[in-house]
Amino acid sequence: MAGPLSRRSSDDRITPLMAETLEEGLSRLRGRPVRIRAMRRAFSSSSSSFHTERLRVSLDGDEPLRVFFKDLNPDHQTETARAVRAFQLEHGRRELQMYQSLLSPERFGTLHLYAFRWEPAHGRLWIFLEDGGRTLLHDNLDLPRWTAAARWAARFHAATRDLREAQTSFLPRYDHAHYRGCVERVEKILPNLDARERELVGRGLDCYAERIDRFDALPRSVIHGQFFGKNVMLRSGSAARRIVVIDWETAALGPGTFDLVSLTSGKWTREQRRAMRAAYFEQYQAETGQRMGWEDFCRQLADVALYQSLEWLAWWGHHRSLSRHFANFMRELGTVLDEHFPLSVTAATEVG
Repeated sequence: MAGPLSRRSSDDRITPLMAETLEEGLSRLRGRPVRIRAMRRAFSSSSSSFHTERLRVSLDGDEPLRVFFKDLNPDHQTETARAVRAFQLEHGRRELQMYQSLLSPERFGTLHLYAFRWEPAHGRLWIFLEDGGRTLLHDNLDLPRWTAAARWAARFHAATRDLREAQTSFLPRYDHAHYRGCVERVEKILPNLDARERELVGRGLDCYAERIDRFDALPRSVIHGQFFGKNVMLRSGSAARRIVVIDWETAALGPGTFDLVSLTSGKWTREQRRAMRAAYFEQYQAETGQRMGWEDFCRQLADVALYQSLEWLAWWGHHRSLSRHFANFMRELGTVLDEHFPLSVTAATEVG
């Protein structure tokens, strides 16, 4: 490796090792020796959790390469992330394993994993990914792009619903114990809520407890776990490869509708939510050949939306001073209850 290695980051001492790691990974990927002539590092301020950088890499005899570097060391998380996350390697390791074992750029359009270095004893927990650009779905309100993301999710869930245990053993499972644990997690935050919040969350918890046994019967596939617009990038080029899903630290085995509920959360109209749900519904049937009833599908969505709202409230209930997410999910819970679990006249009178 010859030539200058420059940086615009916090620590240039690791730059040679970064370059060495990337050279080794690219050489394996391309089946021939790859040499880095120069590398420029630029800190990425867009990350909400881990330390990330954008690298401009000049290669001997090849076109320049843009690389996205992610430092998965929990000690190097952003200040906000450290305040709400425990020190653990699990999430970072899970993202690496997703890229190694399940995510295929050719099949799903996800980012190429160029290289990695996993040395916990030395605090080096690095992955080097293809740089997918800077355009997030979250920043675009064009509904056809959101329905395209819903169709992508349906294709991904259909493709990962019957994988071998050996491929998914590293993933946590949404099983009965997991769903039962949600009740306990929500109950812990109830004493800290005001009267109005406690009434709404208590009502949601009652509805959830009545339906908890249904969740075990939901079909499982690999899910992203936080399939929000901020974790979906829009790549320029053909429509088939435009959707790029990133940040797989919360991947799990669970109901695919969990991701669809995430995607359609927020300030959408009923018609807009219906359009995204219909896109998923149609694509999933096309991919699997399974016939599904629309009303049954919508009931499943309602149950999962109820569960997801409560789960996020349990999480953000302990950190509500750091984010507006708690208030957002309170609104989401209210919407779910009003649309799908309305109070009876008698119950409404008693509450009033």
